[in-house]
Amino acid sequence: MTRILVAAGLLTLLPAAGSAATLELDFAAYGGGVSLARGSVVLTEEAEGDASRYRAALEAEAAPWLGLFTNFRYHAESAGRLEAGAAQPDRFRGERRLRRKQDIMTLTFGPDGVDATADPPLSPDKAARVPPDSRRGSIDPLSAGAAVILTASRAGGCGGRFPVYDGRRRYDIIMTPQGKGDLPSSRYRIATGTAEVCAVTVRPVAGFQGDRDRDRFFVEGVERKATVWFARAPESGRVVPVTVEVPTDTMTVLVHTVGVKAGL
Repeated sequence: MTRILVAAGLLTLLPAAGSAATLELDFAAYGGGVSLARGSVVLTEEAEGDASRYRAALEAEAAPWLGLFTNFRYHAESAGRLEAGAAQPDRFRGERRLRRKQDIMTLTFGPDGVDATADPPLSPDKAARVPPDSRRGSIDPLSAGAAVILTASRAGGCGGRFPVYDGRRRYDIIMTPQGKGDLPSSRYRIATGTAEVCAVTVRPVAGFQGDRDRDRFFVEGVERKATVWFARAPESGRVVPVTVEVPTDTMTVLVHTVGVKAGL
C-alpha cells in the first residue's frame, strides 16, 4: 500500500503531457581542498501516460590546472523511460578523452539484455568478465543518476537499489535514507541548513579487477561508500543533491552543486 501511495504522489508531480521539464545542475569537484573537475548534468523529462520519458546529458572536464596535464573530458548521454522512480533506459553513449587517448562506450538495452560496443574494442578477456546473464535487467550509470535526481526533485530524499552496467563492470548502487542533517554554510555549495542525508553503497558484482591498486576506485570485493545531502535549491525550489562525499583510499572527494536551473 505504501508503494502505491508513493507512486500516486509522484504521478501528480509529473510534467504535463506534451510539455518537457528541464533540470540543469552545475557541479564542481574537490579533493583535499584542491579543485579537480567541473561539469554539468542536464535532465529533460516529458510525461508519457503514467510514467515519463527522460533524456540525460553529462559533461565533465578536469579543472584548468589539472587539464594541462591530463586533457580529461567526458561526455555521456542516455535516454529511456522513468516509472515510479525506476529507470528503463533505451540507450547510452559515453565518450572519454584522457591525454591522447579516446574511448567510446555504447550500450543498447532490449528485452533480451544489454549489448555493449566499445571503440576501441575491449579485449576478449575484458569483454567476457560480465556475462550476458549478469547484464540483464541492469541500467547505465547516467540513467541511475537521472532516476535518483528526478525522483528526489519531486518527492525529496532517496532510496532504492540500482543494478548498473557501464560496459566494463556490473555493480549495484544501494541508497539508504539516513534522516535529516545540517549543512553548514559554505561558499562551495548552493544551500545550507537542514538536508536529507542518504548513504550510498557501491557493491561489486562482476567485471572488477582483482588487484588492490590504491589508485583504483573499482576493486573486486571492495564496497565503496558515499554520502549525499539533498536540499531545496534557493532559486528553483527543486530538491537536488547539494553535496556528495566520496572517501577513496588516497583522499576524500567532495562534489558540490554550484548552480541549478529548472524550467518547462
